[in-house]
Amino acid sequence: MAATGAAFAQSSVQIDGVMDAGFQSIDYKGNKVNGFNGNGSTTSQINFRGVSDLGGGLKADFRVESDWNTVSNNGNTGAKTTPTTGADGTLANGASFGNGEIRTGLAGGFGKVQFGAINNNTLIANLTGQPFGTAIGSGHGATLRSNAAGTAVRADNSFQYISPVFSGFDVSYLQSNKQTKQVPGTLGTGNKSTSFSTALGAYDMNGTKEVSVSYTNGPLAARFTNLVEDTTQVGEATGTKFKTNTLGANYAFGDAKVFLWNQSIKADDNTQNSAGTTVSATYTMGATVLMAQAGSVKNKVSGKTSNIASVGADYNLSKTTALYGRYESIKDNGSLVSSLSGFAAATDNVTRTRLGLGIRTAF
Repeated sequence: MAATGAAFAQSSVQIDGVMDAGFQSIDYKGNKVNGFNGNGSTTSQINFRGVSDLGGGLKADFRVESDWNTVSNNGNTGAKTTPTTGADGTLANGASFGNGEIRTGLAGGFGKVQFGAINNNTLIANLTGQPFGTAIGSGHGATLRSNAAGTAVRADNSFQYISPVFSGFDVSYLQSNKQTKQVPGTLGTGNKSTSFSTALGAYDMNGTKEVSVSYTNGPLAARFTNLVEDTTQVGEATGTKFKTNTLGANYAFGDAKVFLWNQSIKADDNTQNSAGTTVSATYTMGATVLMAQAGSVKNKVSGKTSNIASVGADYNLSKTTALYGRYESIKDNGSLVSSLSGFAAATDNVTRTRLGLGIRTAF
């Protein structure tokens, strides 16, 4: 019993999270909606985290993240309300326990190894390269993407290795195996393997491999990622491979911080080929933080360009609570903004705007 008590004393579990809700006004290419919604400045969530000190510099840890809906009871049952949206999310979205990042692993002098549904480092590079997170102002799911489709920031059944830090540098590798019933070289429902086991996940999931290099030293932080997604023989389509390269960097000096974001996405069959850059800045004046972003992404397939401009402000009531405002405008000549469920673009209108005013409180 004494040994059990000692082991327990070396373990810790914490609960943390954030709530974000307020007023939003969305104009999807000429069609408008106003109302109350969540996640105007960040993703509302609750996290269960734990660490066990195993001795000798070895530790085990875990995270279970649940992204919740702050304005819809039905949304937190796992069922979606109607209408719904995806990565451009403006209306009520389905939520359920453990629907965010889930992972567990070991860390020591060798670095860190973990398994689960792990956030990819392309997401982290995006967060490093601009100050709007994945919320209004970021262009997340449109001009800025964490995977080629702009619909996901993680994959199920993932493995990740993160190296120790050497002179400010670390490298990491993430992999999630492709899961498909298709027999190689064939297509159609009659050419699917019957030996597939769903114990390893749902079939028809893309394969993912990602290499990341990051550097942090004093006022400078930077991360570069190379993400390869393999969709060949997934589902009923022929599929292809998508390569996404992302660089995010920021530098702080005094009350100001400047950001650079650069991303290219290319499919092997050239059905998707884009490249974009934005520059951003924040400036802190007492309790107020101002932020702005501007840039563009060129659709090299069509030869047209989408431009994004964003502004925002936080007024910090405390270390954990802030009032916020966000505004984002994307002139989508490059057709990079996914559709908004329930809305059709008006004739000759290519501009999507989003405005959010709300409160964010962390715990």
